Amino acid sequence: MSVPFIIWCRLNYKDIASMKKAKFTGKIRTDPWESLARGSREVMASLWGEYLAEMLKVSKKSARFRILRQQIEEAAGYKEIFRKWNPLSPEDRGEAWRRLVETARAQAKETEATCVRCGECCESSSPVLLLQDLPLFMQEVLTPNEVYALPKGASSPEGLRQPLEEERLKIREVPGSRQCWFYQAAQQKCRIYDQRPEQCRRRQCWGEPPPEPDSEEYLNRSHIFRQIPEIWDLITAHQERCDRVQVREALERLAQGEEEAGDILFEALHFDHHLRQMLLSEWEMGAAATEMLLGRSLTDFLRDLGFKATLTREGVFRVEPRQCRA
Repeated sequence: MSVPFIIWCRLNYKDIASMKKAKFTGKIRTDPWESLARGSREVMASLWGEYLAEMLKVSKKSARFRILRQQIEEAAGYKEIFRKWNPLSPEDRGEAWRRLVETARAQAKETEATCVRCGECCESSSPVLLLQDLPLFMQEVLTPNEVYALPKGASSPEGLRQPLEEERLKIREVPGSRQCWFYQAAQQKCRIYDQRPEQCRRRQCWGEPPPEPDSEEYLNRSHIFRQIPEIWDLITAHQERCDRVQVREALERLAQGEEEAGDILFEALHFDHHLRQMLLSEWEMGAAATEMLLGRSLTDFLRDLGFKATLTREGVFRVEPRQCRA
């Protein structure tokens, strides 16, 4: 078995100096000392990338690796080492490599359990909110414009069709992506990083995924609106008449030829539509805020299940299977 990569990277420059008389063919061999002593700057760069990936314990393709590598190389003067590498003596190469390795070790130790704000979590999904996040609404860090509800029976936050057994509240995503609403990809910056939700704090793109929160840890609409009767009454009325579980059952019954199940479906669609219109026109609420109070519209819900609900000119909804593209 070959010696682990990190072991042989504990470089003593005399080890490289001893390779002076060795003949180097220009290829990276199993013995890295020969490669470093006789190889070009490109050989050194290849070995350096391998060493960093093993030292930092992350994929070379990850954003975390890219950020940490940049920090390490700036601190160690990598660009200058790379530029001057070819004419360096084996002793000077050993000293330069030692500086790179020591800087990498120090940085790895300092950041081994630290978020470096690489944005991988932020671009893969927005967080689901927990009870610890309730003060963020009180402080107006979060408002109904940045959060939407996933009521019981809605599709899971992971985008799967399986229904949720309990309600969830989730930060909005950038349209057309899974990127969190608060993340600015161009600047690799979260707009609320210092007051970010609890699930963001628990995520560790560099290690094992955190355990799933217990069901009682999740924040829901009752925690926010139960003490506001005029809003809570609307939420509960909508939940009763537009229950996603019942809508799913109605679709299944219709598929089995039970036409009377259509009454449940169409009543839910009309109630959902007209209540949203009332919030938009009479309460002057934005469309995003209605999704915090009521969840996403039933037409969107049906679309996720493979159906298209269209409001005709006569004011009646028509539901049909969505056409699959060839």
